Amino acid sequence: MYEQLVKYITDRVPLGEAELQQVLSCFNLLQVKKNELVGRTGEPSRRMFFVNKGCLRVYYIKPDGREATRRFAFENSFSSSLTSFIEGTLLKEDTQAVEPSELLYIHREDFYALVDTVPRWGIFYRGFLEHAYLTNTKRLEDFITLNPRERYQLLLKENPQMVLRLPNKLVANYLNITQEALSRIKSGA
Repeated sequence: MYEQLVKYITDRVPLGEAELQQVLSCFNLLQVKKNELVGRTGEPSRRMFFVNKGCLRVYYIKPDGREATRRFAFENSFSSSLTSFIEGTLLKEDTQAVEPSELLYIHREDFYALVDTVPRWGIFYRGFLEHAYLTNTKRLEDFITLNPRERYQLLLKENPQMVLRLPNKLVANYLNITQEALSRIKSGA
């Protein structure tokens, strides 16, 4: 159950066995059903998730009721609403299992206790934050500088599993285009 998480962490920072066991002791298993919410707008952000199996979607509800997908987290990745997690504020987005999923989660308090007590966990966290910052900045840049066809082609190149595993409705929402526009792009029209 912890093999993927161990590999993910130790590929990024070398941890001694005692440090690794201290980190792993803070993670808990959560099995979720398709469409189940693991984070809701207006609730405090208390957990960070590692996706062992399945997929999570992080999305906003716009004032008009439409959804806007910010990101997907597939196997071997962490997911959290970082702004809320870091600040300890209420969530402004929902996190939903797109598929039946097996998650490992760590509570916010335990996460920051590890930062304070396991120096290499602090190094891991810094790398995690840098990666999140770069990913979010690149996504924003792509939305500003690329047209929908270019964004789709980039998605195919960088994350083909998203197109292969997810319904067109979710892919189109992630790309901020209509399903019809996505169909035209896919057909080459």
